[in-house]
Amino acid sequence: MSLTVTTHHHINCNELILKGSPLSDLDFEPLISKVDELLDQKELNVVINLENIKLLNSLGIKSLIKVFTKCRNHGGDLYIVNISEKINQVLLLTKLNTVLNIAPSLNEAINQFAKENES
Repeated sequence: MSLTVTTHHHINCNELILKGSPLSDLDFEPLISKVDELLDQKELNVVINLENIKLLNSLGIKSLIKVFTKCRNHGGDLYIVNISEKINQVLLLTKLNTVLNIAPSLNEAINQFAKENES
């Protein structure tokens, strides 16, 4: 099943709400395309909301890293919110929780972007 991406604009960032059960590289293309579009518009801070995603395979993890790298290379940042326990376990096991920015909620991520903008 492919991935759908819904965008919500917030003051300091754009929230991308993912939904579906992505399994292949092609399934993650909507996410990559949307991030590229935002970066082209100089919308550099992104929050990926995984509330509707229960499990990610290695291609999903690869896509998160790709989006994180793209945001950072453009001078922005990425936060991941509302991760399931299974996704959290994978991030802990791979130690990606020390690389990727993970916030417990959308409000926490928005607050982090606000703090970064004040600096």
